[in-house]
Amino acid sequence: MADVMKPQRIESLSISGFRAFNPVDIKPFGRVNLITGQNNAGKSSLLEAIRLLVTGATNRTILDILEYREESDRGRSYRDRPDQILSPDSFAPICSLFTGFPTLTSCSEGFVIASRGTDEPLRSVTAKIAWYHEEFDETNDAIGGGRRLVRVDGGSEDSQPALEVSTGAGRNRLTLLSRLFGQRSSFQEPLIGSTPCIYLDPFSSRSTSQLANLWDAIALTPLEKEVVSALRIISPEIEAVSVIGSSDGSPRYNRTAIARSSKYQTPVPLRSFGDGLNRLFGIVLSLCSARSGILLVDEIENGLHHLVLRDMWRAIFRLASDLDVQVFASSHSWDCIEAFQIAATESTDEGTLVRLTSRNGEIFPTVFGEIELKVATKQQIELR
Repeated sequence: MADVMKPQRIESLSISGFRAFNPVDIKPFGRVNLITGQNNAGKSSLLEAIRLLVTGATNRTILDILEYREESDRGRSYRDRPDQILSPDSFAPICSLFTGFPTLTSCSEGFVIASRGTDEPLRSVTAKIAWYHEEFDETNDAIGGGRRLVRVDGGSEDSQPALEVSTGAGRNRLTLLSRLFGQRSSFQEPLIGSTPCIYLDPFSSRSTSQLANLWDAIALTPLEKEVVSALRIISPEIEAVSVIGSSDGSPRYNRTAIARSSKYQTPVPLRSFGDGLNRLFGIVLSLCSARSGILLVDEIENGLHHLVLRDMWRAIFRLASDLDVQVFASSHSWDCIEAFQIAATESTDEGTLVRLTSRNGEIFPTVFGEIELKVATKQQIELR
């Protein structure tokens, strides 16, 4: 039986060739990390890099990232029209992952994302585009032989582009782009290693049904009380929460979060309490589900009033420590930064702020530990 990778915190990160990171080294990270910067400074891209690293850049993760950015339509047009002829231009969306948005034939260098953990190299992932020619293989055990892919230099009329991914765990994967974009529904690969990774986008609170699977994982456990306790930061009258609806995946039934409140005689939909409370529900539920893993939250303050941010960060620091979760969140709100600094000072676990600055198309990180962060916040130094 293969050894199970012991979960480790990411202490440093090196990124080269991914989006605008070329190259960038960031260290050290803490237990809870807040990423700041102006628009288009690379905050979301940094979260994507960590997500690709921890998941081993699975096909599912890559397509989720491209779709969220509207850089791909998940290949629906290809599946709906199986007779459609695919050309290299059909796969151009994947080029957005590489620095400078190169052409498909120029993505051979690819990107590298690597990190170090607590005591030793943690993991790395390398992805690039290569070209393959399909040949008949007489040695294949299949009756009448079979076909194999042979790597060739550059693109030609009879070659196909493919995504090559290798990880520090020694795993290599080759996927033709025609399959990557054309058969998305078949990609259900397990994550690389044993580290859970949960990503929460800025708008995840729009539908509580998106969080139903995470709720199922903690239902009827002590973590239910942690979720309710966090919701009381905004609405002290909430007594209990549950998720109802079919769990068989049928599109006819929508999973809905409901809450029991001292204000009402019967449970009511959690949506009726407003976007802020639903955003907090998603954050804390995701944190509880990421035990011994990584939680990524983009624009964490989205929908939350500034008066609740301090208690939110306190809850995050406490749960992250109790559940052994490393948190990476982004924000451009001064109120969020100030609340983070206060909670970090109160916590025994280290909180780190990473400010990203974009100059002439390059990204430069500045890392603030708790001491530097306290001084910067006190003196109102711009950290956004």
